[in-house]
Amino acid sequence: MNSPRLRAQGFSNLHRKLIFRLLAIALAVYLFYIPNPWQLHESPATGLRFTGVLLMFGGILGRIFSTLSIGGLKDRIIVQTELYSVCRNPLYFSSFLMAAGTGLLFARLDFTILVVAAFMGIFLPMMRNEARFLREKFPEYADYERRVPLFFPNFLLWQEREQYQINFRLLKRTLFDASLILLAIPVMLFLRVWAGGS
Repeated sequence: MNSPRLRAQGFSNLHRKLIFRLLAIALAVYLFYIPNPWQLHESPATGLRFTGVLLMFGGILGRIFSTLSIGGLKDRIIVQTELYSVCRNPLYFSSFLMAAGTGLLFARLDFTILVVAAFMGIFLPMMRNEARFLREKFPEYADYERRVPLFFPNFLLWQEREQYQINFRLLKRTLFDASLILLAIPVMLFLRVWAGGS
């Protein structure tokens, strides 16, 4: 269902699920059918895979804590504490960690660069659209915008509340959606076995 909020934020925000699905298909085609131009020895490849898994789990935790931070308050107030005190888009930054981690998981630097570039190409316009929408809706957003970075966190700005309002339905959905990225691990194992047998 397309909410008025997404319609007000522009094409990329309104159709983001379709864009993500098309992007995922394009990246999968690239991964399966384009040969790796930069073959790595096993030790650095293993290091990249391990780093990728760490980033993926870091992204999952980031999305969970971002959801805890915002609770059911999205579009009601400007949350400026916890992860939203260090970054205006912690959900997107967490998704960025997951995307970069997925690229590294396959130990392909070309694929990692492509994933990161595609992510920024889609999410940067979305963040700018959302910022414009929030600026028009909430007068206090302009001050928040001046103090807090758009994307990369500054943990020196950390502030927190003593109490939280938890939206369990939203939290469960976030956990489920974020955990889907872990399906990349069996895909990577399959590709390694397939490449070894071909």
